[in-house]
Amino acid sequence: MTDFLQLPSLKPIAVDEINGAYVVSAEGRVFPSACPECRAGRLHGHGTQKQSFRDTPAHGKTVQILVHRRRYRCQNCSKTMFDPIPDLDNKRLATTRLIQYIQAQCFRETFASIARHVSMDEKTIRHVFDDLAAELENKFRFVTPRYLGIDELKIVGTYRAMITNVERKTVFDMRATRSKADLLAYFKALPDKDSVEWVAMDMYHVYRQVVKETLPKARIVVDRFHIQRMANEVLEKMRKRFRKTLTQRQRLRLKDERFLLLKRKHDLSPEAITRLSTWFEQFPLLGEAHSLKEEFFAIWDNRNRASAEIAFQDWLKHLRPELRSDFKDLTTAMSNWHEEVFAYFDNPITNAYTESVNNLAKGMNRMGRGYSFEVIRARMLYDKIARNDGSTLVSKSAPVVDEDEPFSIGYMTADQPRVKHKSKRVSREIVEYGPYIPTLTKLLESGHFE
Repeated sequence: MTDFLQLPSLKPIAVDEINGAYVVSAEGRVFPSACPECRAGRLHGHGTQKQSFRDTPAHGKTVQILVHRRRYRCQNCSKTMFDPIPDLDNKRLATTRLIQYIQAQCFRETFASIARHVSMDEKTIRHVFDDLAAELENKFRFVTPRYLGIDELKIVGTYRAMITNVERKTVFDMRATRSKADLLAYFKALPDKDSVEWVAMDMYHVYRQVVKETLPKARIVVDRFHIQRMANEVLEKMRKRFRKTLTQRQRLRLKDERFLLLKRKHDLSPEAITRLSTWFEQFPLLGEAHSLKEEFFAIWDNRNRASAEIAFQDWLKHLRPELRSDFKDLTTAMSNWHEEVFAYFDNPITNAYTESVNNLAKGMNRMGRGYSFEVIRARMLYDKIARNDGSTLVSKSAPVVDEDEPFSIGYMTADQPRVKHKSKRVSREIVEYGPYIPTLTKLLESGHFE
């Protein structure tokens, strides 16, 4: 009969179609000659056992393989064993190619969908993916960043911690939670953690506590956009408060013009400035708050830390008592995070790319139609295209020596003559920093993750 299975280590005996599925009877082609346990004893037949394995679908139908498995007993150590069949995965009772198929489909379909397609339990599909995720985790080790970014995002109903390499614009990791216990354990076990010099973050106290406990050599810098956003939030709250005193028509106008309040003044057209001035005449406190917002943003236009800190003190002097309650959250944050906020002027790094990758993860979550967090994490971290773009090819020089001279790689003993270097050999290796965020963005926009 024709080889229905096309598997080198399995010989089909019969093929039947039962209830819309293929059922294939088969036996192994390999006959062991020695005991794999003791390596010495001879094997003799010890009966057969029928085992059921799943295979990849064929012609749109599921495939079940009934393997007539030969058993052997070692005459030396008395161990019993089955005949070796490399094309079978005994752990999952499936062919190795089905396992590979499931692993590939996990990045495209939900576990439930795959389980229906291959007629396996959904829990088994998850275990297959877990094995793959563990394998990828061990295979790809990204270089610990010098400049590390950490931010949170909410996907699949839970807040997660996103960790990036700010300097390289790559994703370093995504943690299942942002809890202090999880992050403490993670950063304590981080390889080469002493190489982390700076950490960019928002003003989440847990992140600061974790960094100070686990990365004592790293300095923290608060992302400037987070603290500046608080000034815009003051204007939003005031706008909504004043809206309540307006007519319906005026409310709609003020609602439409809220973006003018949030823009920097130097980005506004003369017409927009005139429109805002009309509102400021009606609500002088709103106009004063807008001026304070502009002055606050201008602090980051300073060239050094000393002048920026002076500018902030001047800003506080301009904050009249009538507006202190509105700006209370902002002034409290500036007080509690003073060192980390102004550390920006020592090293002006931001979490802009960390936040953009958060939007990526949310986009993948929407497209995923029910993907688990683990799948989204694996799709983002191990995408081959983005990972390649985030890597660097490094050239290293190594000495070329005479083959006749005694030489031990990595070690030299006292009785060995010193090797005379005749020339240099250049070797090249790939350094993995993680998937490149701009590439991930392009892939998402192109439908690559759908």
